[in-house]
Amino acid sequence: MRLSTLSLSLITSSSLVFFSCQKQHVELHADQQSKYNTFYGPQEQVGNDSARTFATISHTGVPLEVGVMFTAKALTGLPTENTFYSLPFHQKAIEATLFDHVVAGLSAHGHAMPPDGFIGPHFDVRFFMMTEEERLAIPAPPAAGFDMTPPSGYLPPNYVKNSAQAQIGRHWAENIFTAGQTVNSAMVYGTWNGQVTFLAPIVTLATLSSGQSYSETYPQPQYFARHGYYATRYNIYTDDKGRIYVSLSNFVLQ
Repeated sequence: MRLSTLSLSLITSSSLVFFSCQKQHVELHADQQSKYNTFYGPQEQVGNDSARTFATISHTGVPLEVGVMFTAKALTGLPTENTFYSLPFHQKAIEATLFDHVVAGLSAHGHAMPPDGFIGPHFDVRFFMMTEEERLAIPAPPAAGFDMTPPSGYLPPNYVKNSAQAQIGRHWAENIFTAGQTVNSAMVYGTWNGQVTFLAPIVTLATLSSGQSYSETYPQPQYFARHGYYATRYNIYTDDKGRIYVSLSNFVLQ
């Protein structure tokens, strides 16, 4: 189901999110006269079908929701090796947000989550705040940029270093998962050369295929390097056509 009601108060403070299978856009609940548009990126082949980005933006230029829409068949026929899918945003999304593109990274076999948890096969849905050209220039580890940590306060508390990847950057994960814990979803931050460069909800293929809806706030840093709108909540849901969404919402101007 698409997120159907996001009030202006939701964007700035509230944590309530309402879902409806009947709606296909985000509404501004506090002002029913407010208007918005949803802008879609091009379809890109994923699995046996496709995925694409979307961004719902008010007519005053406020981003309400940005994310990736997978068709149901996109989660079938996936490769058995780790694979990156680069998904461009519509130009309107680039103008209204800090995001340039998404890299949906298939982790075909899963991996550990700090300190002792494990997440099975999943997608890392990485929202990049750098151009694709800049991202593709990131070399393989152990290049020095992977170990340049942002100044204190520019990452949320209790986030620790995780894996480093060429053309992606350094991952940082919340240090909360206990021994033997199976993780279904989480929020990861990414850095390169001492800058926060991406946000990445990660969610298992099993959760994406289950049809369940999920929405949660995630840890925020104390400081932000760039002026703009920053999301405070990530969402996973399915609409009545079986399309699956991973999105960011509840944007706050920093």
